[in-house]
Amino acid sequence: MNSLRYAIRGFFTAIRSETNLRIHVVVAVIVCAVGFWLQLSIPEWMAVVICIAVVFGFELMNTAIEQLCDLVTKEQHPIIKTIKDIAAAAVLIVCLGSIVIGVIIFLPKLIHQF
Repeated sequence: MNSLRYAIRGFFTAIRSETNLRIHVVVAVIVCAVGFWLQLSIPEWMAVVICIAVVFGFELMNTAIEQLCDLVTKEQHPIIKTIKDIAAAAVLIVCLGSIVIGVIIFLPKLIHQF
């Protein structure tokens, strides 16, 4: 139970401190609302939920890496910059993949609606 409590606390700490994570939460809520409106199938929901979870997971890992780097040094260091840039790139790649999956799932349904 303690592990669950720590994880939940970490998630809400990250939401309070990280603008990008708050943006991901807003986008996830919008995606879910549109998904309910479009009546996604179970396999489509599985893909959407996996995408949301992976994006959140990568964003949280990126935040943890940034925090750890800042703990190591507050000074500009080329290796720390590279580490932070690579972690941010990982989030970007996951987000882009999620967008592609979202377009594949949502675009035909939206076109059909309108």
